[in-house]
Amino acid sequence: MRTVASIALTLALMSFAPAKAAPASATAESDLPNFVKMEPGRPHAAELDQGIALLQSGKPAQAEAIFSVIIADMEKTHDPAVPFRCVFTESVQQTIAYTTRELGQKTFIVGSDVWCTALWGKGFALIDLRRSEEAGTFLARSVEMMPVNAHFINEYAEWYKSKREWKASYDLFLRAWHTVGHDAQGTDRKIAARALRGMGYNLIEQGDLDGAERLYRQSLDYEPEAAGKVQQELDYIKEQKAKASKLS
Repeated sequence: MRTVASIALTLALMSFAPAKAAPASATAESDLPNFVKMEPGRPHAAELDQGIALLQSGKPAQAEAIFSVIIADMEKTHDPAVPFRCVFTESVQQTIAYTTRELGQKTFIVGSDVWCTALWGKGFALIDLRRSEEAGTFLARSVEMMPVNAHFINEYAEWYKSKREWKASYDLFLRAWHTVGHDAQGTDRKIAARALRGMGYNLIEQGDLDGAERLYRQSLDYEPEAAGKVQQELDYIKEQKAKASKLS
């Protein structure tokens, strides 16, 4: 059995670009359905950047404290009965469409990424602090409130993978794959590749070696520079097939 890598180990590999994204308020109110309200600006943006910097520099306790303050203030200043969805400028319409399918024409607010990124960051910090069970709640909330962020979905899938809950992990990686763009030269290509590798890993654990092999090979279309780690998994699949062949 292979060792399941900690979700925290991906910190150095993944971008924290959400903290630098353009504000959602760039979308005009007139472009929104009448049941969607826009919250302008990026409150707590400076604090969020500070928390992320601490997380990246290996100071999860200090980062967690900052994220907790942001989350508490956002919760205090928003009516819990009115759903809030975090967006980037380029994802406003996609988020509205997804949330409308989810909630119908119930009033909800769209605002910046800050709240959701703080939830996500707190989840990471808790894992680094060996409080993984608590982390799942915050990762889940980040995905619920930012439902078309494939990076966040991948992270939540990794959390389930660390718990060896293969089906739940696979389903989230699949959701990330369906959410992310499939341009092999696009800016999100590594997120797409990660979703494919994540599905492949879970299929191995569920005994579908052929399906896993296909997904790992497909991932190289999006991230060919990951050939080394993909080859390790392909070698493992080959070994498992050889063992199964001997037993048959």
